[in-house]
Amino acid sequence: MVKFIDANIFIQRWSNPQIAAFLNTLNPEEHATSVLVLAEVYDKMELKKLTHAFSYIRGLMGALTVFPIIQDDLFWAIKNPLPLRINDRLHLAVMKRNNIQVLISYDADFDHDKSMIREEL
Repeated sequence: MVKFIDANIFIQRWSNPQIAAFLNTLNPEEHATSVLVLAEVYDKMELKKLTHAFSYIRGLMGALTVFPIIQDDLFWAIKNPLPLRINDRLHLAVMKRNNIQVLISYDADFDHDKSMIREEL
């Protein structure tokens, strides 16, 4: 079963040894994310002036499946009434389009969507 990984997991790599260990086991057949998640991670790293942001993102792209955001995802996210930010609704749209029901995230706001399961590490 493929699990979708949210940005907060990738961002906490250096502050949480458990997350670092998990990220070292990524497998493209079991783990996925989206280009939007990676953009969010890159943005946070850039704000913190981390010089290795590009190589980190590039490494992640080779370690797991990275889904694109398509036009239908945007329409679905805009129409979705869940009380989530648009980027989070886009993450859910990508998950639904790819039949992914498990999200690895520390963001409890995703619990508003009862059609998927949120896991924490």
